[in-house]
Amino acid sequence: MILYKYSYKAVFAVVLGMFFHANAIAQDAAVKTENPKDTVINKIEVLFGERSEDRFVGNQNTVSGEDLENYPTLDVREALAGKLPGLFMLQKNGNIGYDITTIDSDEDNFMTYIRGSYGDYIVLIDGFERPFANLSMEQIKDIKVLKDPVTKSMYGGRMSNGIIMITTKRGVVGKNQFKAKVQRGIKMPTRLPDYLNAAEFATQYNQALRNDNAGEIPDGLGYSDEAIAAYASQSNPLQYPDVDYYDEFLNNSMDITRVSTEYFGGTDQTQYYFQAGVQNEGGLEKYGSKQTTMNIYNLRANLDAEFNENITVLADFSGYLGDREYSKGFGAYKSNSTNNDDDRPIIAGFNTLSSRYPNAYPVFVAPDSLGGTSTFKDNPYGAQVRSGYIKETYAQMQANLGFVFKLDNLVEGLQVKPNFAFDIYHQQNLNSSNTVGIYEIGSFDEEGNPIAINEIQAEKLATSQTIGDDEYSKRWALNVLTSWKKEMGDHKVDADLLFLMSKELLARRLDDYRRQNVTLRSNYTFKGKYNIEGVLNYAGSSSYEKDNRFKLFPALGAGWVVSKEDFLKDNSLIDYLKLNATWGIMGDGNIAHRLWMDSWDASSGNYTLNKASLPLSGSQFAQIANNNLDWPTIREVDVNIEARLLKALGLKVSYFDYLTSGTLSKGGNTTPSILGGNVFLPQQNFGETSLKGTEAELYFRTKTKNWTFDIGTHMTMSKSEKIKIDEAYDPNYSRVGDATDDIRGYNAIGFYTQADIDNAITGDLAIPSGVSPSDLRVGNIKYEDVNGDKVIDKYDEKVIGNSTPRLMYGANMKIGYKNLQLYASFLGYGKYDRRLNGNLNDGSTLKYYHAYSTRKYSKAVIEGLPNGNDHPLLTTGTPTNDTKSSTYWIVNGSFLKLKNVSLSYTLPKNVSNSLKLGEVKLYVYGSNLFTASKIKDLDPESLSAGVTAFPLFSTYAGGLSISF
Repeated sequence: MILYKYSYKAVFAVVLGMFFHANAIAQDAAVKTENPKDTVINKIEVLFGERSEDRFVGNQNTVSGEDLENYPTLDVREALAGKLPGLFMLQKNGNIGYDITTIDSDEDNFMTYIRGSYGDYIVLIDGFERPFANLSMEQIKDIKVLKDPVTKSMYGGRMSNGIIMITTKRGVVGKNQFKAKVQRGIKMPTRLPDYLNAAEFATQYNQALRNDNAGEIPDGLGYSDEAIAAYASQSNPLQYPDVDYYDEFLNNSMDITRVSTEYFGGTDQTQYYFQAGVQNEGGLEKYGSKQTTMNIYNLRANLDAEFNENITVLADFSGYLGDREYSKGFGAYKSNSTNNDDDRPIIAGFNTLSSRYPNAYPVFVAPDSLGGTSTFKDNPYGAQVRSGYIKETYAQMQANLGFVFKLDNLVEGLQVKPNFAFDIYHQQNLNSSNTVGIYEIGSFDEEGNPIAINEIQAEKLATSQTIGDDEYSKRWALNVLTSWKKEMGDHKVDADLLFLMSKELLARRLDDYRRQNVTLRSNYTFKGKYNIEGVLNYAGSSSYEKDNRFKLFPALGAGWVVSKEDFLKDNSLIDYLKLNATWGIMGDGNIAHRLWMDSWDASSGNYTLNKASLPLSGSQFAQIANNNLDWPTIREVDVNIEARLLKALGLKVSYFDYLTSGTLSKGGNTTPSILGGNVFLPQQNFGETSLKGTEAELYFRTKTKNWTFDIGTHMTMSKSEKIKIDEAYDPNYSRVGDATDDIRGYNAIGFYTQADIDNAITGDLAIPSGVSPSDLRVGNIKYEDVNGDKVIDKYDEKVIGNSTPRLMYGANMKIGYKNLQLYASFLGYGKYDRRLNGNLNDGSTLKYYHAYSTRKYSKAVIEGLPNGNDHPLLTTGTPTNDTKSSTYWIVNGSFLKLKNVSLSYTLPKNVSNSLKLGEVKLYVYGSNLFTASKIKDLDPESLSAGVTAFPLFSTYAGGLSISF
């Protein structure tokens, strides 16, 4: 904090010095030295402005919208994965349209982070904060990831590891152009779980009974040899059913269609861009008319009009309409919770497919009568065909209105750019809910024919539709940028003053979220070689008490274009060489509301007095006030070196160091419980975490008469560390020093023998705490007693893996030969472990690899785990020993995917001209075509995909693009 207190004063002096003393600098300007390296004039778009390449002191990466269009998907994030260094994006499931239609949920269907697995990220579209899941790829000019503190500070008051900045297309001066693109294809699950059939299940279940009962199957339990044979032969499917639920109720593929039209052009005075598109996908379910489908209709219009030589108007409009329909019993819908944080998709159908035994019941017990039991009333056919439906509709409008006022007649180089945005989003659904009739065969004759069929659940049809979720959000924002540029010989000065304010209201939220920022940014360059840029951000947030709502956050960066120095000007190897270093502090104004004040919850129920119940409602504390609650901060350092060599090679290496301080916690573990526990503790600025890492990029670009090559690869590696956490003091145990994604557990050292169990009973052998020696079976997993105290507990734990990737790498290539172009993209994640019997990143519990009690048996029961270990001892009960977190369950979760391939052919100009057309292109696309991983039976990117949620998909598509 001392560093923070005094460093911002120095930055303030630097910024104001550059801003107010430019004329004094100009008087001492020297004559500019001619240098061949001065020809570098690439422009880089930054937040609220642009920099020439030699004046940019930050760190960012860009992917063009054209490259993204090579990916056949409705969701931009699928196409973006792997394209940029530092941007980690793992898809959780392929749920059709869920994320695209959810308010304020950019991360619901993707685990997304920048550089490290803790910290937030921000999405800006044309300078305003917006979700981008429903953005059409054809509208995108480019996407940048801003990662250094100086570049991000212009959008201060929002602590983040990075900003995803999306710029949409605008009109260009020139001939009017019309472009139409059609894409059609299919999506197939990458991998689906593989479960045992009925005969295999019955055989293994018998073994579980033997394991539980000293090698014997108790009378009246288990399956006879005749029953197992009947399951295998399928000679009597009503009495001995064998249902492959995935094959029976899912199609092998579903359709995807995308159509887009663009019209753009303009004159010196007016430029315009229009885009309209339709997208559709769905149809994975095999039965019924209410298969999960999604239809999206996009519209965008961007207009730049010069009112006169000093005033330009910018008007943008983006509209979005969507509808999604699915069966009530099988689809993926949100819970009706009033807490947005708990609104996770419920995939009722996949839960049934992955949990129902193959011999649980026949799908039909008689014509038109659906099978089930008193326990299992969720027949998938009934769910797909007879359960009713949900139809969701979505509407979104985003509008920008901006002006550029050139004030050179007042002060040379001065401009004022006000820009206003207003967004509205609305979602509503209609549903019709039926109760499905379920029947069970009560008895069979000697030949296996049904004698009696009992009604388990009566059919009840809905007589009307009902209105379900009705959600909305409103956002408006205003930013006013005053910029001044001055060039005086060897000296160049840019200065920007930004005023930003915004307000956001979400459905079911009690408070608006309001923010207000004033930011001063100044860049000074000497001889095009030496650069310094400073930023001061005065940020305000409604999330804090009045006296703490505004804070000042500084950032400072410097750059050196080494290749312009005399000692390198004649170097034939190095075309460009630059060093950048930035430092800054950012604060987080986007915390939960009302944490600084007391709040109460009404509790339903009655008071009891003298055994009489009184109808009096009670209330209780929900949050204790903390008026001193302050802004969590992140101190960032970013250093990078960038080079271009031999007119074809490019290289960039970066180092980053983040220190997050003052994150919120109640400190319940560090505060004695006698003080009232968590309920009576206020939020406080407590936690501290660091993140350090490196990035590297390498590319090769060249062009010959017939060939073009653009090949690049990148890598990001990082690791976090807990510095201060809420834990009780224990001299023998602490998680301080662990990474935020560490997995702790026991070291598995084999299996218990009968001698081991006997020793455990006498107390001579350590067993896990909470496990009774009498519960142990020969073959249970045995753990190491690290400290030798004859008890296996937390003091015997060690770090056995990490739950998120610490390494991300990718490769992208475009190779063209005459009119042919091949595009390919690879994505890989490493330094990544998965706990095969633990919780997943999407909040669900992985049940596929560990079968016990009532869980369905997967092939892992027979074939073993992906790490080479055998499946643990089967049991019909709930084991207390084998479920422990241990090395037995850890597998290397690293994987490499051939993420995307596109092959296009452009018709020769003489052919397209003869057709009176401009450019004509034919495309074939593919995505998720190949995966290399130790995990073979599920998609390693998401182990819940296909088990409790929609699977991930491979896409195969063709397309045609015509312009004229």
